[in-house]
Amino acid sequence: MQSPFNAYLSLVGLETLPQRVSQQVVSAQRIAEHLTSAPHVTKVNYSGLGYTPQYELVGKYFPRGVGQILSFQVDGGADSVRRIIDGTKLFSYVPNIGDARSLIVDPARITHREVPAEARIAAGVSDNLIRLSIGLEDVNGLIADLDQAIAAAY
Repeated sequence: MQSPFNAYLSLVGLETLPQRVSQQVVSAQRIAEHLTSAPHVTKVNYSGLGYTPQYELVGKYFPRGVGQILSFQVDGGADSVRRIIDGTKLFSYVPNIGDARSLIVDPARITHREVPAEARIAAGVSDNLIRLSIGLEDVNGLIADLDQAIAAAY
């Protein structure tokens, strides 16, 4: 059971949830689109881009966008990923999702670290994969942060 004050805070947060998620989805779409042409990015995983097998279902089941989570692969391996993650300034290195802050993580080392390598790679979680959970920061700032971190890593 929540205290009255905690219940109040929960209600206040729920009142703005649609606006926050809407902004996060728009930002995730823009970042995914940008990464498709970014140097050293070899693949972007985001169903809203139009070239995934699920894209036809997006309009039907997700008319307001597919969400704020995306991932991308980069040239190289775990060392490249580590340099990119360490080079970001606006993203926080936290394995959560759905935060108001933008988060960055290397799933092979964090969320899937206990999964045997063969199964992890079969699931698409390679050593050169980076996952983002987009928050409420300015999307142009997030794109610039990713660009400078990727450039500095290479």
